[in-house]
Amino acid sequence: MASTSGISTSNVAGTEAARQPCVPATSFDLPSVQQMFTELPGSSPSLTTQGTERLDLEAQEKMFRVLKTVIEKADGAAEAGNAFDLKELHASLEQADADARRGRRDPESLKVVLKALEQLWVSNSEFLVQAAEVLANGSRDPSWRGPIGNSGVLKFFLEVISSKNNVDAKLLLHSLRLVGNSCADTDENREIVVDGNYTLAIIRHFLNPELIHVAIPVIYNICMDYEPAHVQMAENRTAYIILKLLKEGAIKDNSALLSFSYDLVELASEQAQGIENSPDGTIWLLTELALAEETEFEHYSSLVNSLSMYLEKERFQNACISNNMVEGLLSVLRRSFSIEIDQSSKEEVQTLAQVRLKTNQALAEVSASSLFAENYPLDSALSRTLKSWIIADEDQLQICACVMLGNLARSDEVCQVMVRDLKIHEELISVLKSDSRGAVLHSALGFLKNLAIAGDNRISLAEAGIIPAVSRLWAFDSVPQVQFSAATIARQVIISSMDNILRLLAPLSEDPDSPAHNRTYLSLLLCLFEKTDSAPIKTEIGRTVASICRTVSPKARDGDEEAASLLEKLYTLHEGVARPVGTMITQSQWPVVRSEGWFALALMANNKLGCTAVVDCLHNEEVMGLLKQTLGGEASSSDDSAETNISQVAKDCDNAFVLVQELLKNECGALPAGYRGAIEDLVNDNALRNLKEGCFKQRNVKKSTESLICEK
Repeated sequence: MASTSGISTSNVAGTEAARQPCVPATSFDLPSVQQMFTELPGSSPSLTTQGTERLDLEAQEKMFRVLKTVIEKADGAAEAGNAFDLKELHASLEQADADARRGRRDPESLKVVLKALEQLWVSNSEFLVQAAEVLANGSRDPSWRGPIGNSGVLKFFLEVISSKNNVDAKLLLHSLRLVGNSCADTDENREIVVDGNYTLAIIRHFLNPELIHVAIPVIYNICMDYEPAHVQMAENRTAYIILKLLKEGAIKDNSALLSFSYDLVELASEQAQGIENSPDGTIWLLTELALAEETEFEHYSSLVNSLSMYLEKERFQNACISNNMVEGLLSVLRRSFSIEIDQSSKEEVQTLAQVRLKTNQALAEVSASSLFAENYPLDSALSRTLKSWIIADEDQLQICACVMLGNLARSDEVCQVMVRDLKIHEELISVLKSDSRGAVLHSALGFLKNLAIAGDNRISLAEAGIIPAVSRLWAFDSVPQVQFSAATIARQVIISSMDNILRLLAPLSEDPDSPAHNRTYLSLLLCLFEKTDSAPIKTEIGRTVASICRTVSPKARDGDEEAASLLEKLYTLHEGVARPVGTMITQSQWPVVRSEGWFALALMANNKLGCTAVVDCLHNEEVMGLLKQTLGGEASSSDDSAETNISQVAKDCDNAFVLVQELLKNECGALPAGYRGAIEDLVNDNALRNLKEGCFKQRNVKKSTESLICEK
């Protein structure tokens, strides 16, 4: 962002002499701007000797003519006599004129000017105002900016600005202009300002109605693209000060000044120290201004960007909740759909999209706080608003509702109320069936995943059609996160539920003559397994198969006819059903998931039809290699040996041993001769080794699926 152009007298507009303070309708403590200044530490060097010497009027006038000549390069420089050495002055002016002709400005020529300024100050001369105006005008020329800083002239006027004396308003105005113009795109001069903490002295003049319209652009020029000034300005609570003045109406009726003001607020909000130093009420001011009818989109976006940065901090999240401000944040998001923008401007359209994303992120952070559920229960007006947004026409409102209500769904009790009483799951499932964008689908799935954790909700979700709804999303390959979440929900709803497993294994068509009659929803999930390159999705599908086996196999073994029928359907209609379980074993990120895999394969091997599926899985060389390694009681080579849980390795070894024993007992010729011999050798070697090492002390070496070990 470029600095402002030269600050001239024409930039300065007067403001009302008296401002009526705003009485906020909020529980926040909103300190006055004056109070902010009294709390800020530190001060800047200043001039304190004004009026201690006397010069006659003629001498003052001659001094003014000298410095004016230096800046304006007038021809009559040699005629300007003064109290200084005439020969020295003449030489300085000649040099300045020569440098000017060569396009250079020499700081030495300005040292004479500095002496004159100092004399005019100590004599309290009325010509000092004219001198300041001449120099401020000259500083608009970029070639003068370096010399003004190097000569000490800039520091002189900074000390004028910082002076505790009752300085003439016009002198302050032109002093500010000189500082602002001299610092435009000139880091050397900005460094002078920062070193003396003069930004605070300049900001103090925001309180002066005659100076605020020039003081704000000065700070803007100093800070733009210069990090040290940027940081110092933020530390001096500039964001809060400007916001308070904006809310009180002290900054208005000047579009350029408003733009500078909102830009400075946003710049200050980018600094951690600026946020930490701000009162809690800063977020209320940001919200109120963002919602003000007169706030245009350019300024609205700056306010929302700033607000989102404040709400990244836990302190402001808690303040927002405790002061019942979350409804205001929802209004900020809602306003983004009514605020006027230039639809033909690609930049504005993109900015609006970013503003909505940032607002939603801020709301997500706020609703993730433990205080949120305490202050906004399910029967609150805010929760009712969010529920109505689930099926709104605007994507970002739907996303907001799913995320915030999903953050409320953190206990079984709340989740059960949402499903049993509020029927929220039905609206979410309708979203899954719609043509919503991936981001909306992902947020709805995230909410449903939370609801599905509560055991009593799984049947309700399945009865409402969750499995057919998510099955269409298994083909949503443009957004893998949607596929993953849709696969996860399928696993969640079938946990320990025969009814829901039956639904997952239901035919896609009730017509016995249709090819889809012999395909199930699980068939679609296995189809996703074959197509996807995503390891997490593959693993999640494996866990779904493992969950089916964990629930159905023990019942079938105990003589449950329905369970036996389900197992037969599982193995006869789903070729390669054990391959996803193999992915659980070959992944290395979650050791417990690997254990689930060995457990599931052992359960499969206990069934004659399941043995064929297990043999198919063991054709994967990586799975077979890990089987040999696990039977040897070794951790996977990809595991961090320092972190591998020894008991987990022992359990894996036990489950793998049961697997091969069950496989040899039930394979019924499914194993090729070479495989059977190799597995027999593994069993014999493992039994002998464990016997020697005493691994099976006080228990029978012979094992069966009844002694399988796996943590849920």
